Amino acid sequence: MSGEEMEVTGYLVSIRPRIRMGLIEYELRIMSSGGEPLTVYTLNPPSFLSPAIQVWAKIILSRQRGVPRWIVAEMRLINEPGTIEVAQAVIEEVSRGIYPIVSGRMYGRAFSVPVDEELLSKIPSQLPCTVYCVFVKKGSELRLVEVLGEKEYRLFKKTLELVSEIEKEVADADEKVNKYLVETSASIAT
Repeated sequence: MSGEEMEVTGYLVSIRPRIRMGLIEYELRIMSSGGEPLTVYTLNPPSFLSPAIQVWAKIILSRQRGVPRWIVAEMRLINEPGTIEVAQAVIEEVSRGIYPIVSGRMYGRAFSVPVDEELLSKIPSQLPCTVYCVFVKKGSELRLVEVLGEKEYRLFKKTLELVSEIEKEVADADEKVNKYLVETSASIAT
């Protein structure tokens, strides 16, 4: 791969529609398997897209209008073990050092996880604070990949509900089409 394109595997943490040059584009935040956050953009998101899924993407660096941005050229769903958990948590302490560490409680249990600098900016300065956290758990490793305020969490939850409803509607439509095809085939055969 050249420096102008690369492949990334990770969890889709957020999807944000926005207007750019009169067109709707989607800003996707991916937490790579290596723990690095990456923001990419697409005009045509794949139908399977929803927060909390693992994806592979081929992305290309665009320098239009002087601002370098990663554009999605291709994206696929990955079905590897690893779970995403969204939970309300109380963040009690942020330790800054070589690797910033966030400590707090969720479900009455303590946690302490490394985070990237970009994520630290989303944590209120007044501690302790209650926020919604998106954790990725793979084996015994727990990684904090996103911090959401109340409004962002409601949007995240509604997006998941909408995707679930769309998947149900598609499944129902497929079932009706299959039933129609079976009935039509049976009537033609007789």
